[in-house]
Amino acid sequence: MPTISQLPLATSVSAADEVLISQGGTARATLVGALLASAQPAITIDPPSLIGRTSLGSGGPEQVDVGVGINLSGGTLVADGSDHAVFPIESSFSIESDLVISNQGRPMLMRAALLRGLFSAGTNVAIDPNGLISTTVTGPITGTGQSGSSISQLQVVTALAAQDLVAVSHTGKDYAIAYGNLLGGVTIDQAQAAGPASDSDTIWVAQGSNVMASQTFSDIWAWIANKLPTYKAPIVEITTSVNLDATLHNGRIVVCSQPITLSPSINNMGSGFQCTVINASGGDLTLGTGFVSSTGSQVLASWQSATLSCATYSGGTIAFAAMPAVASVTNRPGQATGLSGSGTTATTIMVSWQAPTTGGVISSYIVQYRLTGATSWISSAPVGDATSYQITGLSAATSYDIAVEAQNATGPGAASAILTVATASGAPPSLPPQVNGVTATPTTSSTMQVNWSAQTGPSAATSYTVQYRVAGSSSWTTSVAGMTGTGGSITALQPGTSYDFSVIGVNSGGAGPASTTVTAVTATAAASASSITWNLAPSGTYTRGTGTTIGVNAQVSPANSPIQFGFSLSATTPPLSWTAASHVNTNLWGAYPPAPPNAGTWYAWAEGVDGSAPTVYSTPFLVQ
Repeated sequence: MPTISQLPLATSVSAADEVLISQGGTARATLVGALLASAQPAITIDPPSLIGRTSLGSGGPEQVDVGVGINLSGGTLVADGSDHAVFPIESSFSIESDLVISNQGRPMLMRAALLRGLFSAGTNVAIDPNGLISTTVTGPITGTGQSGSSISQLQVVTALAAQDLVAVSHTGKDYAIAYGNLLGGVTIDQAQAAGPASDSDTIWVAQGSNVMASQTFSDIWAWIANKLPTYKAPIVEITTSVNLDATLHNGRIVVCSQPITLSPSINNMGSGFQCTVINASGGDLTLGTGFVSSTGSQVLASWQSATLSCATYSGGTIAFAAMPAVASVTNRPGQATGLSGSGTTATTIMVSWQAPTTGGVISSYIVQYRLTGATSWISSAPVGDATSYQITGLSAATSYDIAVEAQNATGPGAASAILTVATASGAPPSLPPQVNGVTATPTTSSTMQVNWSAQTGPSAATSYTVQYRVAGSSSWTTSVAGMTGTGGSITALQPGTSYDFSVIGVNSGGAGPASTTVTAVTATAAASASSITWNLAPSGTYTRGTGTTIGVNAQVSPANSPIQFGFSLSATTPPLSWTAASHVNTNLWGAYPPAPPNAGTWYAWAEGVDGSAPTVYSTPFLVQ
């Protein structure tokens, strides 16, 4: 009989299949379905679930699900607290509220009031029974006992940047503000109003660093007073017509280098406006409509100055011009006066005149003459600054009209009154003899003193002409006519240069023969002046016009440097003409320049003959 292991395996099993069983000791067959009818079926459930009985009455096991907040792990139920998410939300919290806590693994409830026991109030902080936290500071906050935090233990910084933050309380709430904004937000109108200013008042200053220090008004005024003597008014140059404006012209020296018009703008000038105007142009400066002038003139002549002001008073607001007495005179010279004739011969007339007392500075004169009744004038060459001249080459026993005009760079002034003079009758005298005794002596690097012997007799020269040339030249290039006396200075020569000189005598008959030629060498160029110190300067009041001289002298370094003196209406603009100085002794040089021809306030100037070391005497003098 085969064993079970020797039987073939069934490929499938169903309830109708039969199996062998032992029933009461007797072998029997039974169906698989009958055999399993009373057996518990297999239970298959997904974790996390339990097996239990949820229905009423008897029956097989049923699946029991684990609820929210419970976790089944390794056969153990564990609460995970996730069920708290479905708890109802409490809209308010009070001392009486309960909190769910875990105390050493045991869940329990705790009153919210017990949380206060975990906190204690620090320095300057209090917690009341209701849980309100507040500060208790009542005195000034220091870095120790009354600070809100241990500020003394914080790292110390030595400088603040604009972006650093500073704690502030704004409208009852705490904020932080950038340090730059904190300082920028402080305005002067937020400060308490101060009483009248006094010397003891202090203001903030920073000296040598950004560290603030205090300074008193008295110290500040002492500093200002020390600076005032060296203060110089700003210079504004104007070349086109303008309306005066306080922002551009107030408190300034306004130099007008073109003949323009200055007009007042009362609103822009304002009461208290003041400026000094200098007409540095070659023409007239005009004051526009609205100015009230002290002289009644609205014209300021070339190289004249005026003070312009604006003032409000009980009568209104005015623009006022304080003008010099000669401000209305143009830059051209005035009229020569006192024209007279003398020493008349058959062919010559000697005329003399008085220099103008008005107008601009004179550079030379022109003598005009014509036959009486004629319309055309004959003009002489410029006659320097002399006030006499001999007209030659005239006809005997003839009437002539004569007039003199003073002129300068601007042009001629008004002609003098006409003088009518007749020449003598008879034959002209003989020509002068040859001039003898001619010498030439260098005085500076650019001047030569030429002297000769006087002539006597009926044909003696009445004037002399000195002609000169660079030694070796084939012809005479330059001459100076109308020289009287027995000598004169020839200027504008080149330094260290050899020159030939010859003198010719002139009388009413004409020019005589030239003298023997003499040769001399000018001095080499002197060293430029490095410094000039005034020793004697003009002071007080002087009379203008011809005949008045003003003595001046100064000490020069180097001592052998020749200098020159001059006068100007300005402390910043050099003179138009100069007078060469003479060496007095050691390093002292002096001269007697003629007094200025025009009234006004003048400044004395000195400089080397080559323009070196220009020096102006700071105190002006008055010319009337």
